[in-house]
Amino acid sequence: MTKTWGATAVAILAVAVLFGCFYRLLIGDTELPHRLGADGFPVHERTIKVMFSETDNQKIRANTPIQQEIAKRTGFRLMYTAVPTSNYNDKKKTLLATQNAPDIMQIDKQDVNEFSSAGAFLPLMDYMNRGLMPNLKKLWDENPDLIRLTVDGELYGFPAIVRDEAKNGFGPVIRMDLLQKHHLPVPRSFDELLDVLKRLKELYPESAPWSVRKGTSQLLAASSYMLGSGYNVGNGIYFDKDKDGGRYVYGPASPQFKNVLTFLNKAYTSGVLDPDYAVLTQQQWTEKLTGGESFFFLDNSGFGLNFTRALRTAHPEAFFQVMPIPEYAEGKARAQFYMNTFSGKMFAVSSKVQDPESVVKLLDWMYSEEAFRLMNFGIEGVHYTLDGNGRPVYKKDFVETFIHAQPTPYYALYSELGCCQLSFTPYYSNTLSQFQIEKMTGTWDKLNEEYWSLIASDPAYRPSVMEPPLTKREAARAKDIHSTLNDMLDEQFDKFIMGLKPIEGYDQVIRQARELGASELEDIYNRAAARLNSDKESVR
Repeated sequence: MTKTWGATAVAILAVAVLFGCFYRLLIGDTELPHRLGADGFPVHERTIKVMFSETDNQKIRANTPIQQEIAKRTGFRLMYTAVPTSNYNDKKKTLLATQNAPDIMQIDKQDVNEFSSAGAFLPLMDYMNRGLMPNLKKLWDENPDLIRLTVDGELYGFPAIVRDEAKNGFGPVIRMDLLQKHHLPVPRSFDELLDVLKRLKELYPESAPWSVRKGTSQLLAASSYMLGSGYNVGNGIYFDKDKDGGRYVYGPASPQFKNVLTFLNKAYTSGVLDPDYAVLTQQQWTEKLTGGESFFFLDNSGFGLNFTRALRTAHPEAFFQVMPIPEYAEGKARAQFYMNTFSGKMFAVSSKVQDPESVVKLLDWMYSEEAFRLMNFGIEGVHYTLDGNGRPVYKKDFVETFIHAQPTPYYALYSELGCCQLSFTPYYSNTLSQFQIEKMTGTWDKLNEEYWSLIASDPAYRPSVMEPPLTKREAARAKDIHSTLNDMLDEQFDKFIMGLKPIEGYDQVIRQARELGASELEDIYNRAAARLNSDKESVR
């Protein structure tokens, strides 16, 4: 009996020592993924719930190779809850309002402004200042604009940072083969664009030449800046470099926004803009453009390359291509690149999470070179190898298994691995990995070369500008104004686009928006921008 008890005690002590070592690893060692059990697996495992949005293009799978490998290297098993993009904002806001947020969830700057003061998110600056976030700190120091993500100097989410990104943005994309077939010019202005689309409607009476995804808000976000005003999805404030040397403007409360609605009204009443534009889903949008019912879109222009491949299964000569940005007024054309460092989304840790320090270290590890390779290219030797410069390159035999996959080889590969921009990947590659896959599967051709060249050489494109950092008081006031304005405006836009109200009546909407706080909102953002610039000057 004594010997048996002694052996048991030794076994218990050994387990306790192993657990203690791993706990110290998890809590006190910034090199978290490198010290595991002798078999390469963690001593124990912890489940972390992560919620983020899911697109139609890249379905989220459970227990992907990357999730399994993260569990092996760190002891954290990531349990994903993927919510369709169309429902994500409603689900997110409900969970935040009821204080039922998961351990980690995808948020944006607007969520930070609205919910940080309620204590929903774990504040991160103390962890960074204590040296517990060395990987993000390095990127933070290299990208000073990331300070714009803070409120009152506090950071409430891990920003999704992109690496080696080619420039891209919203752009006008048209069926160039139809222009060539019918001897129609490539439009140089929005007026000419409308004329060309009207002509296509005459030639194809059953068509809806201009198709839209995700409704009115997406239509306004994609088109307003190019038409001389500005709008972001669910948020009318934007930075206008052409106003007084550059300032924040509440787009829907500006006279220029009438021009946006006037153009969209002409497109709608002439039969050019899809009559169902306000309710079309992304899938319906895709089906119309790839099925030959629609010929033009103004959105993420890169979709045109995928649509062309789908079209050519039935129409070998058909192709979409991005146009040079049309002029919205004589000699004036403008568009914006997507932000090519920060994607716009963040991953917040719940303030109620157990053992927050270990979760912070897990997320910080995801900005390391090791994690970047894993979470974007998979497992070395299985899914990728390193080239002579130490850069990850997918293995050709692995990539070639996706040649015929839908909706595209790269989206199918990303879904299989659980990687890249549309997954839970705080430090991701997008065009870097996409280009590799397209070239290995033979889907990269002259059309791709032309597309990326047109984007890079068009002088109308300008870098995007992030919102300035607000104080908590400013953020709370901005939240109230945004809510009031959205309630009033959301029901107005379609009335003017569809012609249910004459465009002259929008002057009253502008006055009402100003009375409800649009001017105050502009002041809040412009004061915050001036304060940020002053702080930068003082550092110099």
